[in-house]
Amino acid sequence: MLGLLVLAAWRPELRALRGSGAATAVAGVGLIEAAAGATRAIAEVRPRAVVFVGTAGLYRGAGIDARIGDAVVVRRLHLLSSAAARGEAYFPAPLPTSATTDARLRRGLARGLPVADVACPLAITSSAAGARRARAATGCALENLEAFAVARAAASARVPFACVLGVSNVVGPDAHQEWRAHAEKAAASACAAIRRITGRREDGKGF
Repeated sequence: MLGLLVLAAWRPELRALRGSGAATAVAGVGLIEAAAGATRAIAEVRPRAVVFVGTAGLYRGAGIDARIGDAVVVRRLHLLSSAAARGEAYFPAPLPTSATTDARLRRGLARGLPVADVACPLAITSSAAGARRARAATGCALENLEAFAVARAAASARVPFACVLGVSNVVGPDAHQEWRAHAEKAAASACAAIRRITGRREDGKGF
């Protein structure tokens, strides 16, 4: 059993963790692929803790001290349905729609970093109106496709879970262009937070 497993949606988001000593794996892009991939990776590695790292969009007016390129540590994760946010659908009562990261892991990651909540939809929000509805429906500052799925996989395996995301864009019509320009820097910022806790672990002061 290894200590820490770091998961990301795709391999480039893990590039800055080369040589860190942490076990890494690709979960997959999107809620469904990430749920399956995270479940498989956790079963294979059997870690003591899981951290999801990646990029996120920032909802305009979210009220957190973060800019494009900054890392943000996640406190709570919320499943987002754009149809439900429009009042056209609803989640059935037995369906889990929120999760909370492990407090100890979160404190270890959040030294000097902002902490915020993330909404996780099935598809990327591409309009300003949709972004406003998503923020209003969830109260979240960030949007990421995979984090909620990985949180649920970790919960199913009874493994502590945390999440750190690099802000790559503002959610809305310019998001994809901004993501292409800033994704690498954003992912590297998120990975830097992981390197800090793996470094402390190697010094005998691990999480």
